Amino acid sequence: MIKEKCMTYIVSERQKQCTKLIRLWAVGATLFVGLVKRDPDSGEETVKDLAHLPREIYFVSEPYFGEMYVAYENGKLIATSWSWDSLLRKLKARRYHVSRSTYLSVVKTAIPYVEKTVSAGLTDRGDVVDPFGVLDKADYGAEPLKVAYEWVRSIYSGKNAVYAWFNIIAAVAHVAVSPLKTSYYLRNQYLDYVVYNAGVGGYDMAYILEQLLGGFYAYDAYYTVVYELPHFADWGRKYMAARLLDLNRLPLVLAWQTRRTLTFYKYVLESAGGEYVVLDRRGEKRIPNLRGLIIFADDVHNIPARKLVLRWEPTQTRPSPAKLPLKPIYGFAARLWRKHRGRLAANKLPYLVKAVAKAVAQEIRDEAEEVATFTEYAIDEAERVLSTD
Repeated sequence: MIKEKCMTYIVSERQKQCTKLIRLWAVGATLFVGLVKRDPDSGEETVKDLAHLPREIYFVSEPYFGEMYVAYENGKLIATSWSWDSLLRKLKARRYHVSRSTYLSVVKTAIPYVEKTVSAGLTDRGDVVDPFGVLDKADYGAEPLKVAYEWVRSIYSGKNAVYAWFNIIAAVAHVAVSPLKTSYYLRNQYLDYVVYNAGVGGYDMAYILEQLLGGFYAYDAYYTVVYELPHFADWGRKYMAARLLDLNRLPLVLAWQTRRTLTFYKYVLESAGGEYVVLDRRGEKRIPNLRGLIIFADDVHNIPARKLVLRWEPTQTRPSPAKLPLKPIYGFAARLWRKHRGRLAANKLPYLVKAVAKAVAQEIRDEAEEVATFTEYAIDEAERVLSTD
């Protein structure tokens, strides 16, 4: 592949000759960029090396986040940005050769323009998008929910068992309806309530949700379940908020939080449940808010967001069961979207959780009758005690 874009011409005897041009050529997985100066008499060329970039670099129209620049390395997404200069800085940080030449701005006009889903989540067709290549996309049917059910019932009883199962179905729902939030008929109408778990009784739930959402690798790549605190200044909190939301439609679980620790996620929480999260005081920098948010905290705190509050009861200490091998639910959630999307056209999370619960029960009843029955029961019970703030 060789592409050239002329920068300077000379015209003589009705002939137009290019004397300075940008040349792009690919060798293996690398896209080379050179500034070529050509002698108009001899045609001799001198080439200045401007950059070595990934061969897979595109200007993408992303159905959920709009247009942006992206770069892949060996098929895995390594850099994204709405700004070309920012993309180059990110590639330079990954040790790609990028000079300071202003001529590199020309490259963005020569790279391919494609329509592509880059954000993690489901496509409208029900395919699992995993740009970092870390998720298990297999459909394990009822198996993950059966194991999760056994784990939940060995830990919790009464209302807490109902609350635990509501959170699991909410996580499945967030994955299963991830193509829904920017659909033409719900745009600017979708209300993505925060599922807010108040009280220490539900703290153990972080383990089971982390496994269902892909385990450590999913956390490391997509921040699916976040425990640790970002100990840095205000600018760092903005960066953390952007990292938690950028190009991501998978559920976000904030586990083991307190009033103090939740202040670190201020920029996520300020507008969670709305269409955008605002990252600066003037409201000029906004990121589309397409993640579902589940919080486990020691008490109900003043979070300026629509939230469904589950008030867990204090529980006696019970022996924790062995850590069970638990398969993720991405493939199963994709099946729910493909088969039941007609019933998932609601515009509020509480209605969607109930619709997903009915779809889950229908899909697993032959394999796990007890789990299907408890799913329907738990969602109905939770609906009676849920408070909406």
